Amino acid sequence: MGFYTQIMTFIQKHNLISDEDRLLVACSGGADSVALLTFLQQEKDKFGIELGCIHANHGLRGKESDDDERFVEMLCQDWDIPFYTKTLPIRDILEHEKGNLQDICRRERYSFFMQVMQQSGYNKLVVAHHADDQVESVYMGLTRGTRANGMLSKRNFGSGELIRPFLSVTRKQVEHYLNKQHHTYREDSSNQKDAYMRNRFRHHIVPLLQEENSNVASVILQWVSQQQQDELLLQKLAAKEYKKIIKDISHHSLSIDLQQFQDIEPALQKRVILLLLNYLYPHENLWLSHSLVDQIHNQCFEHKGSNEIHLPKGGKVIRQYSIMHFSFEEEVSKHPIFPIMLIVGEWKLIESNLRIKVCDREDSVSDAEGWYITLEEFELPIQVRGRKPGDRLLLKGMNEPKRLSRLLIDEKVPLHTRDSIQLLETQQEEIIAVLGLRLGSRFTKQPHEGWTHKLIIEKESV
Repeated sequence: MGFYTQIMTFIQKHNLISDEDRLLVACSGGADSVALLTFLQQEKDKFGIELGCIHANHGLRGKESDDDERFVEMLCQDWDIPFYTKTLPIRDILEHEKGNLQDICRRERYSFFMQVMQQSGYNKLVVAHHADDQVESVYMGLTRGTRANGMLSKRNFGSGELIRPFLSVTRKQVEHYLNKQHHTYREDSSNQKDAYMRNRFRHHIVPLLQEENSNVASVILQWVSQQQQDELLLQKLAAKEYKKIIKDISHHSLSIDLQQFQDIEPALQKRVILLLLNYLYPHENLWLSHSLVDQIHNQCFEHKGSNEIHLPKGGKVIRQYSIMHFSFEEEVSKHPIFPIMLIVGEWKLIESNLRIKVCDREDSVSDAEGWYITLEEFELPIQVRGRKPGDRLLLKGMNEPKRLSRLLIDEKVPLHTRDSIQLLETQQEEIIAVLGLRLGSRFTKQPHEGWTHKLIIEKESV
């Protein structure tokens, strides 16, 4: 099967591209992403799609980084493709956070991609991972002791999707395609260094696998496909069990019933633990090692006394007899919630996986699910803030506002998470909602006469 047929078959099989899609193509200037942009540009009329191109300049290689950006920009000018770019302040962020360089680059890059998608109306982000990348990902996952099911052909990304149309073709096929097209591309000098784990696998491990089996990429693709199908079924079953064992849940913590957990099928138990951890760390799957999951799993079967397991960034797992509590307590206490102004028509990220938008009647997402309210001009902009002594909220069916402290007790919000509660208030300091818990009496689920604004709250997945 040729390069073109392979890709078209893969796209059709996984339903990656549909008529009238607006695709934002991530292009670094390297061979893979240039081939991807070229392919989609040539086939855009056949697909019935619109294209945009986005480039993240990490600013880590000086002039070389800037030359990469100019190369992609010129390519887009030649093809009349809208071009979006940004120089990310990676060095400043790294100096401030002292984190992992690759993780920071990826986080900031994808945050920029998501921002442009939302602002410019693209429904899919297209990235150029290919079959050799899949081989690397599988073996890196096995080596790290994390998930080894490979990359998905598509997944949720912001309010749209991230798709990988090139997963069925190899790097060699990509380069051959570019040569036939007489296209040049940029070589990232950092890809030649063994400082990064993926480079070490690319330079030393994958060539050995290819010596043993020249079709190793095809074999891994088939294996990954089966693994992902099996995992999808097991995840669905685990999600059902996950919901059954939750006793209490809030923005930064949850508790489970260990007796109910022990009744879950053994094949699902560790997957349920992963769901519990992913609730606390929705965008940080890399650190979820088998050893950590095993440690928590073992504690789920202890019966005496209590025990505590420390998680990254202040997280904790605390077992107290038949209850296990997962919390982000220390992280919350160190980071008070400062007021966040909600500008009409703009999304605001409130937490790592929670965003909120206030829109008026003219907003393009007026058909999205949300809650309706009448707000006067002098009440705007409304804002998100943390708790204060004496806070009260007027609920439906009540004549007087209810004390927030009483509401949190009635709603069984754990004591140690109550200071992390987020409130929505007007410029007159009237509390109109407790986010994630209760909306005040001014909100209605259906449009009412004279409504002026709509509140949309979305949880994002990765």
